[in-house]
Amino acid sequence: MSKLVSALLVFASMLVLPQALMAEVLYGEEIEVELVSESSNVVAGETIWLAVRLDPTEHWHTYSRWQGDSGDATTVSDWQLPEGAVPGELQFPTPTWLPFPGSDLVTFAYEEEIFLPVSVQIPDDFEADNFSASVFVQWQVCDEICILGEGTVGIDLPVRGLTLEKDPRWEQAFADTRASLPIEGQDIQSLYAVGGERISFSFQSDDTIFENAENVWFFPESKRILKPAPLRDVTLSPGMVQITHEQARRFRVENDQINGVLSVEDRSGNVQGYLVTAIPASAANLSSVTALAANASGGVDGASGGPGLLTVIFFALAGGLILNLMPCVFPVLSLKVLSFASKGQAEHAEQRMHGLAYTAGIIVTFMALASVLIALRAGGEAVGWAFQLQSPWFVALLIYIFFSFGLSLSGVFEFGTGFMGLGSNLAQKSGYKGSFFTGVLATVVASPCTAPFMGAALGFALSQSWLVAMVVFFFLGLGMALPFLVLSFSPRLLKYMPQPGAWMNTFKEFMAFPMYATVLWLLWVLGNQVGVNGMAIVVGSCLLLAFGLWLLQKRTVAGPFWRAANAVLSVLAIVLVFYATQSPMLEARQMSQTMAGGSDDSYADANFEPFATARFNELQASGQPVFINMTAAWCITCLANEQTTLSSNSVIESMAEHNITYLKGDWTNQDPEISRVLDQFNRPSVPLYVLYPGAGKEPVILPQILTPTIVVDTFNEHI
Repeated sequence: MSKLVSALLVFASMLVLPQALMAEVLYGEEIEVELVSESSNVVAGETIWLAVRLDPTEHWHTYSRWQGDSGDATTVSDWQLPEGAVPGELQFPTPTWLPFPGSDLVTFAYEEEIFLPVSVQIPDDFEADNFSASVFVQWQVCDEICILGEGTVGIDLPVRGLTLEKDPRWEQAFADTRASLPIEGQDIQSLYAVGGERISFSFQSDDTIFENAENVWFFPESKRILKPAPLRDVTLSPGMVQITHEQARRFRVENDQINGVLSVEDRSGNVQGYLVTAIPASAANLSSVTALAANASGGVDGASGGPGLLTVIFFALAGGLILNLMPCVFPVLSLKVLSFASKGQAEHAEQRMHGLAYTAGIIVTFMALASVLIALRAGGEAVGWAFQLQSPWFVALLIYIFFSFGLSLSGVFEFGTGFMGLGSNLAQKSGYKGSFFTGVLATVVASPCTAPFMGAALGFALSQSWLVAMVVFFFLGLGMALPFLVLSFSPRLLKYMPQPGAWMNTFKEFMAFPMYATVLWLLWVLGNQVGVNGMAIVVGSCLLLAFGLWLLQKRTVAGPFWRAANAVLSVLAIVLVFYATQSPMLEARQMSQTMAGGSDDSYADANFEPFATARFNELQASGQPVFINMTAAWCITCLANEQTTLSSNSVIESMAEHNITYLKGDWTNQDPEISRVLDQFNRPSVPLYVLYPGAGKEPVILPQILTPTIVVDTFNEHI
């Protein structure tokens, strides 16, 4: 409510104070406005400098041409000059970052007297004895309310001498103003990257621009680039500055360029602005940004001194094999178990073909996902493994698929004899398609899980050429498919499978419940990404989907009219289901609001702080031990570690004993800051657990599967 009142005070209270006549100085209770000259005379053929002087009273301020949350810049128009005199553009000094008390609003403003200079070229043949100039000025001055003002101001100057003479009243003011104007053409590489709800800017320079920097701000020209508050995360390092903000509500970038002013304040309080144009981060420039970020954070290069290709292939094979034990894969594997049981009496050649089809589905999907990931990273996207689950629409699609499978297993709707390898006509080609698709689905669901050995293998693969990466992902898929591949090629093992019979129908119906459990988990993930309203839309869509599938099933026993009506209604229901994924409520929201399952207020009762680069750098500079947990709501391994280990009393007490600050980064939605940390340690996905012991000690990476003993022993050994 207070924010609404503040906004109303700023935007709704717009009073206009007109000034009809020209005056040397326009006086008001809130501001003085006049036109002044740097020189006390005019010389033909020379360029003189005039300035609009705005002097607001205490607590009032005016605005720059760089846009904040509110305010309009001062403008000039309708110049009245002697014939042949040509005015230049009105120039604006570097503004200040001015938060509005009691709200999240921030303006880019001038709180004190400000001079807006403009050049005027005097013609060579100017022969008059007096130079008279006037201009119509419109301004906005604000405190708790905003007042619009306008009027014409003018000045008369004598024409004399051969050189311009400085006016002692304004000489220092013009000098100070020139020093505060943003510098143009400085060699600053300016990049921006958009991820999730955030936009990050990176500014690099080989000069000493950032050498003594104490703070920096970026003022874009457009209002539709960033929200100045509440998020502003700044990382300072030699030669580079990174600034992260929340995106503007209706984010828009024209021509892939963001123009603005980079304001740098040094330790003495001096401020210098630089005109910059930020371009999208590309594959060529992203590597240097990441390397500088790693140096700034005190990270280590996880790729250096890494394992060889043969070792990585072994890691990939072992990691893929262990994936079968992960709970996120169980629902799909249970279908494969049912499929094997159903064809216990099939020919061995047929069983081998089903095993090969299942293996092909896994390997092809692993390589396809990896290719897309590599292409996105090459295009400058800061994405990692399981990137598809950072898209709410994809999570919603998985919910629909698993819910449909559950309905099929429960008997609400039968997809057909060959679907997913189920049914009696196992010799049909469609049965092999079903096995292939089961492998595809198993891979998609397994991608959120990062098994032991997988992290190193994935990190190595994504830092190599496409061909080497495909070799690693081939063996990762082979490892995951290996148990069923061995089973399909081993008649002796297959004979221990139970014989097909009536029990299979009961078992099939029972297998629906793991599907429904997966739906519940995915709904929880979606709720963390988009909130309760978005989750409710998908739950309602599931109800509509069930209705449509039920109608399709009833077509088989309906008459011609109702059969056609059922078909139309069911297709309409299914179309509406997928149309619902376009809802704005299914857009990922800022993860700082969802990490603890609610608002930021819930952090007060947690034993962790939300990860922020600025906070991490502050702790590092003070020598404080820091434990970082990079997690995601869709990462089952992460959730298990948090519930069984990181929230245990022994770990919490050990953190308190060693004075460790626990920072938790949530990667459920894309977050470029977390992506940079993962890249520093050559990890393509979560979980990542890193202990920074402090006092110049090297960071320690913990295993991906934790126990309280492992964590406590690591703390005791390194701190």
